[in-house]
Amino acid sequence: MNLLNELMQETEKCINCGFCESVCPTLPFMGYRATYGARGRVFISRESLRELNSTGVISLNIGDSIFSCLECYACYYVCPAGVNPGKVSQMMRTIINRENKNRKNVADMIVRAIIRRKNPLGIRERMSSWAADIDFDRKSDTLLYTGGMYQLMAYSSFLSRIEGKLDVKTVERLASILKDKPELLGLIAIPERRMKERMEKILRDIVFLLKRSGIDFNYLDKEEPYSGAFLYELGYMDEFINYGKYLRDLFLSRGIKRIITLDPHTHEALKILYPKYVENFNFQVYHYLELINLQLRKGNERFVYHQPCHFTMHEDFDVPLGFITKMGVTILPDRNGKSNFCCGGPAELLYPKLANSISNERFKQLKEKGGDRIITACPICFANLSKDSTVFDISEVIREYLNK
Repeated sequence: MNLLNELMQETEKCINCGFCESVCPTLPFMGYRATYGARGRVFISRESLRELNSTGVISLNIGDSIFSCLECYACYYVCPAGVNPGKVSQMMRTIINRENKNRKNVADMIVRAIIRRKNPLGIRERMSSWAADIDFDRKSDTLLYTGGMYQLMAYSSFLSRIEGKLDVKTVERLASILKDKPELLGLIAIPERRMKERMEKILRDIVFLLKRSGIDFNYLDKEEPYSGAFLYELGYMDEFINYGKYLRDLFLSRGIKRIITLDPHTHEALKILYPKYVENFNFQVYHYLELINLQLRKGNERFVYHQPCHFTMHEDFDVPLGFITKMGVTILPDRNGKSNFCCGGPAELLYPKLANSISNERFKQLKEKGGDRIITACPICFANLSKDSTVFDISEVIREYLNK
């Protein structure tokens, strides 16, 4: 089935009940404008496809509606008809990109940097500074693959603050200039010092936990490329597939058989998406928490756990929750599991003001539970929810609770 037919079948299932809008995180922060909710995105996608089939073009200006979707999938789990508006938005982005109308210059800028420089900001060579004094097993067929996700958060928070001070049109004009010169993007990408230090500490904590568990692994250092997850999420499917072939060939050339991922987006890309779209992408893929085998002490601390959407709703990956339960009292916010409330992070680079509004709301929901600390297992969630000193990555807490 081709993309147009698959997308049309998905949108035609909608019965217009509006249940999806009750859980859509973007709708209230966009003034309850219908096209910025889950149902609205399904509706305008269906009408755009009908127009495309009849006239060969899409005349509606639908870019902001489609690209502002967080793809959290909360809408899917309340839909009685089985429609997934998040998936509709992702597929519709592919249509938009292929039709070359309603495209976002910021998205084009990020994609071109990934393709040309193997990094969303064109700064691949900076991503390995955290590992300068770590000994890796250079003969191992197991690869520690960060994909640069933790490291990138120090840069994305800086860029999102700049974007937040400008209007959307100005940002798009700047991106139209920079997208053809990704090397310039790298020059203006300045990390936030505290976030950079924190993220590097988290990476070293993860390495410590793996080594303490008896796991040996290699690392690609300055040659490590980004995972390509943004390509898929932004709807650049042709580029995503080609990038997957590049990663496959790189891993094979290094004799890699097993890959250890650190974050939900990279884990989903390598374990689920690339094997679906890229021939012979047959590596054993694990999240590092699946390999941690250490004794932890039990405490009385109350941990509020924010579940990453890509673990909870894209996959059924509950391993982080098991660790938290072993260490203390686990508290889940009212919106959890299949009704999880997104951190807002996926919108940060395209719509920083929207992302900030959503992250503020989620932080409020988490703080209202009265826990001692907030824990998450995703660098994007961590960066967007770090409103005070109570927010921790799960690796930090696990290392702290080791039974010494």
